[in-house]
Amino acid sequence: MNCPASFTKRSEKTRRYIMSAFTRLVFARGFEHVSVLDVVAEADVARSTFYEHFSGKEDVLRAAMANLFIVMAECFPSDTQPPELNRVLGHLWDNRRLTDAIFSGAPRVILARAHGERIEAHLRDMNQGEPLALSYRLAAIHLAEGQIALVENWLRGRAFCETADLAQALHKSSRASALALLATNDCAKAAP
Repeated sequence: MNCPASFTKRSEKTRRYIMSAFTRLVFARGFEHVSVLDVVAEADVARSTFYEHFSGKEDVLRAAMANLFIVMAECFPSDTQPPELNRVLGHLWDNRRLTDAIFSGAPRVILARAHGERIEAHLRDMNQGEPLALSYRLAAIHLAEGQIALVENWLRGRAFCETADLAQALHKSSRASALALLATNDCAKAAP
């Protein structure tokens, strides 16, 4: 009988194989030209095994990019810049030739939606669940798209700055924008 710890390690290893196979295929062919069957074949797992871990290729994309976007979402709740932000932005910069694979078409839409959901949760926590003047969803979409646009344009070389400078600007502007949206709620509550 397998103990739960070994099952969890094996399960995580399988998830990593699937995400790695997916990533290789997406960077080689593009997201639109990769199917679940392609991923299953590349990862050398059964289709049922794939579906034990992921609901579809969109779910794999979200999981494969989660660590990057989790760090970016951490810009909102704290006055302190997330310690991993420089590393994450450096990783993106080092792999900027792959920008189109994640910042265009369907992948961009999927990742922006997932990023917005993460930010929405932070906003709710920051505002202790009180209603906003805007809906939480709309505020989160605004903030997610702003972060993604800044990083994407930097990666595409439309304007250059050092990674550390971008990290600082991303943190400060994200935090200030979130606080401004939360403050508009205070103004709305104070209005007669």
